[in-house]
Amino acid sequence: MNKDQKKSYLFLDESGKPETYSQKGINLVEAGTASKFLVIAAVKTENHLQLQEAVTEERLKMLRDPSLTEKFSPAYSLNAFHAQTDYLGVKQKFYEWIRDNTLDLKITVIVAEKLKAYPQLQRDTGRLYATVAGQLLKRFLHSEEQVEVIFSRRDASLKTRERLQLVVDTLRLDFAEKNKIVPAANVVYHHNPHYTHGGLQIADYIAHAIFQIYEKENRKWWEIIKTRVGYVQDIFNKKSYSRGNPL
Repeated sequence: MNKDQKKSYLFLDESGKPETYSQKGINLVEAGTASKFLVIAAVKTENHLQLQEAVTEERLKMLRDPSLTEKFSPAYSLNAFHAQTDYLGVKQKFYEWIRDNTLDLKITVIVAEKLKAYPQLQRDTGRLYATVAGQLLKRFLHSEEQVEVIFSRRDASLKTRERLQLVVDTLRLDFAEKNKIVPAANVVYHHNPHYTHGGLQIADYIAHAIFQIYEKENRKWWEIIKTRVGYVQDIFNKKSYSRGNPL
């Protein structure tokens, strides 16, 4: 890497599960035991330390907030933000913080209606996730810079992680070839628990907000943070949304 080459960090987290079928061949979506949608959000920054510091400061601020501390139990430490399990008061304040902070973040989201995916993807959980993530990332990974991609996928096996990276790289290079782009980026992949970085926690909250729209027709959280999201792609329904064409 050239010492003058720009470096960026991409944090990915999802809401909903990639599973469509059980090991016994039961359609879990139709049975009502799995989500209809998989939503993956990406948060891009050039200063991951500034981002981590800002999220940590907001967490500590909430731990000192009298309107919240009365509700906190000893079992609830707020060691990280997690949209699915956080108290409503915490969710409200963190969504408002995502909306109001002045950090230079680029946020993009992809939505997959699983029953509209190709049959081979429906029956291959890992490949479905990798394909959707790859479609999200492929436009990011071509500028002349070094990019570190951090997936919130701690529990995946080494084989699963390697396969995910292979699918993402294949889609990235195919996209570059079709669009006559030189794939100049130097890409490194990591797989970390979501609590390890504020970028993953923001991605989790963004994905959750959009998942709530598609899965439960609940726009409450989206209405708070919609001005921070640059682009939403509904991949299998071939729809896209932006600030000029709102979701």
